[in-house]
Amino acid sequence: MEIDKILNELETIKKSIAEAKTEKSECEGALREQEKTLKSFGVKSIAEGKKKLATLETQIIKLEKKIKVDFGALKENYEW
Repeated sequence: MEIDKILNELETIKKSIAEAKTEKSECEGALREQEKTLKSFGVKSIAEGKKKLATLETQIIKLEKKIKVDFGALKENYEW
């Protein structure tokens, strides 16, 4: 009986290892896809991507402010 328990435990461990390998492969594939996406934006690394994202967010904020100011000026000039 003791050997049956050991064999069952080994089988369970074997299945866990197989599942972990599959999950690892899926994660590696997802990472490669994300790296391709970064490269399409001209970014070579995650650190570089974070810097570019911060720059783009700053630009968005500036553009939103400019749009609000320009819209306000239009509204004022044409008395909407």
